Amino acid sequence: MSQRGWDPNKKVISGRRGSDADYDIRSPQSSHVGVRPDPSYYGPNFLNSEQGRSSSFTYGDLKEPTMPDPYVKRPQPYPPEIERQYESYKAHELEVKAANAALRTANPTSVGRNTPNPLPRLIKGDKLATDAILASNSFAAARSGFDHKFPTAYDSLKKKNSHQVSARDLITTSVNARKTRNEIRDKIERFTPGR
Repeated sequence: MSQRGWDPNKKVISGRRGSDADYDIRSPQSSHVGVRPDPSYYGPNFLNSEQGRSSSFTYGDLKEPTMPDPYVKRPQPYPPEIERQYESYKAHELEVKAANAALRTANPTSVGRNTPNPLPRLIKGDKLATDAILASNSFAAARSGFDHKFPTAYDSLKKKNSHQVSARDLITTSVNARKTRNEIRDKIERFTPGR
């Protein structure tokens, strides 16, 4: 029998820096390479999310996730916390639809020189366009944030790419609403008395 004994408090110190410097020696029960914990389904910039951290601390140093080969949806099914985050980001979709519908219905850009008392309609249109911009930007940020935080939360890579295209389309919607708002503001200046 071996006289070496095993000390669970023993650590190996190397010449590395930061948290890489210390690591625990494997216990005899987990000394085999085949014993590994399941990989996290959080993106590489959100590794501390499992401990309750709310956001990434990358400050511009974004890490692209490595996709599993073959691609596997993780987590499946969504745990309650991820389901809440998913529903939270999807709730923005209704806001975008409502804001864009209200802006289309008001049609403030159709105001012309012959329109009687155009300012109230233009001011309302300015507010509706601003609401559409905010709703689109919020939904785009929530949608891309969910993708960034949970890179393998989709059924396939094709659906993941479709999700990213939808986020970019929302940014285009926001840009178009901003152009409409600028047009409305130009008309407000034109129709304001004393100018």
